[in-house]
Amino acid sequence: MNYLGKVFLAARRFFNYKLYEMKNFNLLFLLGFILLLASCDKKEEESITINPYHDAYEEAAKVLNLPEIANDYTVHFPAYLNNNSFFPASVNNSKATLGRVLFYDKNLSKTKEVSCASCHQQDKGFADGKQFSDGVSGRKTTRNSIGLGSTVNFGAYYGTASFFNINFFWDDRATSVAEQSRGSLTNSKEMDMDMDLVEQRVKENEKYYKWLFMEAYADGINEDNILDAIQQFVNSMGSYQSEFDKGMNANNGQEYNQFSNFSTSENRGKKIFMDNCTSCHSKFAARSSVPMANNGLAMTYADKGKGALTNNSYDDGVFKVPSLRNLSLTAPYMHDGSIATLEEVVEHYSTGIVKHKNLHNNLKSGDQPKHLNLSAEQKADLVNFLRTFDDETIASDERYSDPFK
Repeated sequence: MNYLGKVFLAARRFFNYKLYEMKNFNLLFLLGFILLLASCDKKEEESITINPYHDAYEEAAKVLNLPEIANDYTVHFPAYLNNNSFFPASVNNSKATLGRVLFYDKNLSKTKEVSCASCHQQDKGFADGKQFSDGVSGRKTTRNSIGLGSTVNFGAYYGTASFFNINFFWDDRATSVAEQSRGSLTNSKEMDMDMDLVEQRVKENEKYYKWLFMEAYADGINEDNILDAIQQFVNSMGSYQSEFDKGMNANNGQEYNQFSNFSTSENRGKKIFMDNCTSCHSKFAARSSVPMANNGLAMTYADKGKGALTNNSYDDGVFKVPSLRNLSLTAPYMHDGSIATLEEVVEHYSTGIVKHKNLHNNLKSGDQPKHLNLSAEQKADLVNFLRTFDDETIASDERYSDPFK
């Protein structure tokens, strides 16, 4: 960074510091501070304090393993995605860093025993490997935890970087990550908080949050900033370095070409997928073609899904069509975690779809369920192909790990 850049970085951080520490501050003093910095001889460059609240960082560093300059959360898609008008969300690094801490902070649950990361674990593609997740006081959730690492990029997939949205939760009830986060924080079976208490808990832990909020928000700790920071962190998540992405990129997005990095079985499975599955999941596995559907999992659903919200019978048994990244990490599958393996998922679509009244048209042949009736070899090929969506870099990326010491 050049001299002038350092001057303005120092000035911006000093503004944030003063806004955080003082409700009534002397504007002329601050302007004078900027002019003083700008007039310094360049020989004095090394004496500029780039972070005027370094002491706050030192205090936070007793609790957190974080660099003083925020990690870069910029997402760089392979060219084939950008060439098909798919772009990652823009992320503020300081806000995402704060969001990472909030995501892992167990103090934000009523009994201080679970965090967002309890149900979204990094080594499991930010799912948790359970049929139903563990909330506070031994309570269980009623639906399977959706893997946050199952999208090519969370912000782009769900619409914050696009012209149309896909909503959140299995039943489509939230319109943003912030709203989704509020729902999980306040759900009695998950973290069982109210947002006033969340804000209070953050303020009680100023030892490490003071520095983070100085960096991220001039107006300090409040509900909107807490939820926005979590949203920034989650929106940066993505899986776009899989073998599938490498093959698709090398072939300029031509999905039916043979991928040189694929085995013969994986290439055969790719053709089965492109011929039969993309009407719901899309050929790039980047954004579901159909946001929600009934997939004929059962004739009677104990959980009505979207129907429980709308009270419309044609929404009974209708749930989110999930994205397919990191399938090997995010088992079990379906809204109720009732299918344990990828092999069983493929068997469902091969022979197991039932004739539910709301079965999606893409899964019908006439008025009957459309069964693929795959051979044993074809089933194995399709499973092998589905595993090419795995991108385990997110499972080991330090930027997404638990920052607490």
